[in-house]
Amino acid sequence: MNALERQQRGLLALIKDRGDVPDDPYLQRVARSRELAMMRGIALWWRALAVQMQCPLTTRLLKRLGCFDALVAAYFDRNATSPFVEEVSAGFLASLHGHGDLLIRAVSRFEHAVLAVKGGSAASYEIVWDRHPDGVAQALETGAELPAPEPNTLYRMHVARDLPGMIACVRETEEANSE
Repeated sequence: MNALERQQRGLLALIKDRGDVPDDPYLQRVARSRELAMMRGIALWWRALAVQMQCPLTTRLLKRLGCFDALVAAYFDRNATSPFVEEVSAGFLASLHGHGDLLIRAVSRFEHAVLAVKGGSAASYEIVWDRHPDGVAQALETGAELPAPEPNTLYRMHVARDLPGMIACVRETEEANSE
């Protein structure tokens, strides 16, 4: 690796806040500068804007829960990202698929599936919800209170291009499964 490449990788690591500052006088000065914080803020702002434009439901949910900025920053600090907004959004949504909050997981999977199908994917996606997905979408659109999880009930939503309207949802209850 040549000196220019080391500096470029070092600058990227500084902007993405990836830990130790390389032992390079120029990078040491950059690390102490106020301009680094400004550059980092601008980079995160652009990426957050890209996510907001492509993922309105997930963005609204994460903002409502107070974790949007932290999750966007964590994602971009830890991942190589594409300059294409569609790929950035898909990657961000995929990063939430295993989130501990079931609602964040469901909303991000739903939005990811819709973007993929609208983008031409022939795949079929299943999203499991612990509350009625229409109520969640309506609450996120209007600012109303989010519906509570429904005990002993799951909603299995399928998203695929060969479905009428692209989406189908089936409600399952524990009582119906035990019969």
